[in-house]
Amino acid sequence: MYNYTIIEINSIAILLLFFAYFTIKIFIFIKFHSKKNLLKKNRTLKKLKKLSWDDFELLCMELFEKQGWKVKGNSKKGADGGVDIWMSKTYFNSKSTAIVQCKRYDTTRVTIKVIREMYGLMYEYDANKVFIVTTSSFTKECYNFVKEKNIELINGAKLVKMIN
Repeated sequence: MYNYTIIEINSIAILLLFFAYFTIKIFIFIKFHSKKNLLKKNRTLKKLKKLSWDDFELLCMELFEKQGWKVKGNSKKGADGGVDIWMSKTYFNSKSTAIVQCKRYDTTRVTIKVIREMYGLMYEYDANKVFIVTTSSFTKECYNFVKEKNIELINGAKLVKMIN
């Protein structure tokens, strides 16, 4: 029987670690890029409404990323405190930040309660802007409330236009 030297054992261990590391990296790369095509696959309101809530958030992240934002999803699952996506964008020497709430609804309209909550969170987190994205629509009170505020409401029809 052959006795391996310490150098040979260490070399094999290092090779196995590199193999494991690159295998994990390849898996993450494939998983990330398979989700990156959500915008291409979901160009109609009907398809958007069929997405799971987490895929809808990923789609919104991809959309804002294409608009030049640096996006970061909320790592909390479930109750996220109202913020689904954290974003930042640098213009020359100034940095702009935004928070996003995603509401994938079939027919339920987004109410003023959600808008007021996000308005409060904008100040709590010192964000410059708020986006509220839905596959549905907003109540009339929502549109009245956001006048002259840095809150952008994106309903289903507007979302489809942005995607296309």
